[in-house]
Amino acid sequence: MPLLGYWEAEFKYIVEQVILHGNKLEVMCELLVGNLESGDRLEALIFSAIYLKWINTGQIPCFEDGGHPRPNRHAEISRLIFRELERIYCMKDTSLQEVLSIRKIHPCLPSFKAEFTASVPLTRIRDVAHWGDIPHDLKLQIKHTIQNKLHRNAGPEDLVATEAMLARITRNPEEYSEAFVEQFKIIHHELKDFSMLGNLTEQLESIKESFGDRSLSALTLFLECKEMIIIESLVDVQRLDNLEESKDALDKSIDLLLKTAQSLNALREVIVKGLESSLRNDVPDAAIAMRQKWRLCEIGLEDYSFLLLSRFLNALEVVGGAQQLKENAESKNVSSWNGPLGSLFVGIRQLGLSGWKPEECTAIGNELLAWKEKGLSEKEGSEDGKAVWALRLKATLDRSRRLTEEYSEALPQMFPQKVEMLGKALGIPENSVRTYNEAEIRAGVIFQVSKLCTLLLKAVRSTLGSQGWDVLVPGAAHGTLIQAIDRWAVVKQILCYLKGAPGDEVTAAGNNIKGVVLLQELPHLSHLGVRAGQEKVIFVTCEDDDKIADIQKLNGKCVRHNTTSNFPVKDL
Repeated sequence: MPLLGYWEAEFKYIVEQVILHGNKLEVMCELLVGNLESGDRLEALIFSAIYLKWINTGQIPCFEDGGHPRPNRHAEISRLIFRELERIYCMKDTSLQEVLSIRKIHPCLPSFKAEFTASVPLTRIRDVAHWGDIPHDLKLQIKHTIQNKLHRNAGPEDLVATEAMLARITRNPEEYSEAFVEQFKIIHHELKDFSMLGNLTEQLESIKESFGDRSLSALTLFLECKEMIIIESLVDVQRLDNLEESKDALDKSIDLLLKTAQSLNALREVIVKGLESSLRNDVPDAAIAMRQKWRLCEIGLEDYSFLLLSRFLNALEVVGGAQQLKENAESKNVSSWNGPLGSLFVGIRQLGLSGWKPEECTAIGNELLAWKEKGLSEKEGSEDGKAVWALRLKATLDRSRRLTEEYSEALPQMFPQKVEMLGKALGIPENSVRTYNEAEIRAGVIFQVSKLCTLLLKAVRSTLGSQGWDVLVPGAAHGTLIQAIDRWAVVKQILCYLKGAPGDEVTAAGNNIKGVVLLQELPHLSHLGVRAGQEKVIFVTCEDDDKIADIQKLNGKCVRHNTTSNFPVKDL
């Protein structure tokens, strides 16, 4: 049986015949661990990552079968899977694709610390279900929808039920006793802990006791910066917008966001260093459980860096974005570039810490630091200092852009075919299947790095007075140029230009579209950019008003679209 057919059949069996969450984990564990030593290791990891994500998001439901497996069974299976994944993660021959797949599996595994591997875990709910001063109907509801379900078949849906119950009993503050509400909040926290869904601060606090002095100082600094952001509501985009009239306050906000990102970098480096050595065969269970916490904190820090970089970009746009950077460079004042370059350094470093081409990430980071340190000189030899500074910086930014494009090209090779095949076999909604790969790119640090590259390259090109073209998908083609409005015109072979990019334009026309010119900037890893790359549609953007006017004059004519040309669209 072909490999894809084998996995399709195996996972379809798990979904249709194995209805308990614990049993699904157990069968998946057998498939995963059984294939880690074979040539099918990458496929085993990719399929497991897809499957577990759909379980955790509720796309694949879990039901009861009348049995009574305790939650400690889930924890024991999780420990076995985790141990095998960490062994593979630390091997020298593990591929980048395997590392990426393993990192997607880890957050989907239940916790296996001592309280969850006990013979009867999560017993507090039993006491709460028999609480003396609550109505009888509430006792029954807690007993039948949460207590019994937890003891028979714990699963991701139990946390959802608990959150709904917590919202109900806290809706009217004085309706239930403070002691009862407090105990139920503890239950909710325990379930979040079991599902490894605590917030980043909670996760970091849980590993604090295992830190040495140096590690502890890095942790303390990050948590202090993170708390300052929360207090000042700097992660609220609306608050950033309201600060537009107060430049000093906004600059302070940007500085704090960058400082927090830098402290995150330092902390994550410490944690990654602590995870470098592989697990020994005789390592105690408590040490494995602590390592799981460290791994989840490390992955959580990567996720939080996405948020910080996003907010930094939003703030940067408020103060003028690429145009302001260009104006400052024109006046030979490049200190305002330090923040954006520093945030790009953070983003690149995050990619390296996640295992994506770490040597290349280090090289790019060193270049960014070197150019930041060197600054802008009036003259470099006989050359204009500003031009040399901009060209030097552009080379590093182009190198950064290539890094993001290589990443975005790797994911389509890993996931789409398998996501589509598995989704169809398991009855996953079409929209979830279609957007899986794009969501993996756009929810990751790589997306923010791509946006930073787009902004900085735009500023550099403006500083150099270069052509206003940006190539997202290279190539050459010829056809009739039309302006696309609402829906694509059905023409056998056409080239199109758009004034805006609202959504699925590239795929809407099937094979009719040979090339696209978008009359606005667009991040290379945006939805439309990714889809164009997947469909192999030539794609450039143009922001120069004069060139846009020249393109519009060619509407309806037969043209040649060549991204290596100084003017990519020419009349034939």
